[in-house]
Amino acid sequence: MKTLLLSLLSIGALVAAEPAKPAVVRPGRALEAPGVRADFLIQSDRKATVTFVDEAGKPVARGERTVTVKVDGTDVALEPQPNGFITKDPLPTKEPAPIVVQIRAKADAKPANFRLTLDTSLCGGCKRQEYGCICGH
Repeated sequence: MKTLLLSLLSIGALVAAEPAKPAVVRPGRALEAPGVRADFLIQSDRKATVTFVDEAGKPVARGERTVTVKVDGTDVALEPQPNGFITKDPLPTKEPAPIVVQIRAKADAKPANFRLTLDTSLCGGCKRQEYGCICGH
């Protein structure tokens, strides 16, 4: 009995001492819904990208997916890229502004809608741009 107890305590100590795996920190704003995993990123030139990623956060092929982006109610023109889409023109400078990103797995599939706010100021907590803030405030 004593041996069993010592074995269990030893296993518990080993598990507690094992370092936790670091979480994958993806840039921009993570867009996740059933069947959808993508990153929305506003680049320094104010063009926005939607990049499709796998569970490890690595880019994957765009496939048949389609994306629609609206900023302040106006459609934004997109150019296809191997792993997603990029806006043809920079996003408007008016901030804050509502953004709606709509992703479809196929042209006739039900869309996944994501709402965020165009705000590139830095968050005081996580030091990321506000549109991609992960603080939860």
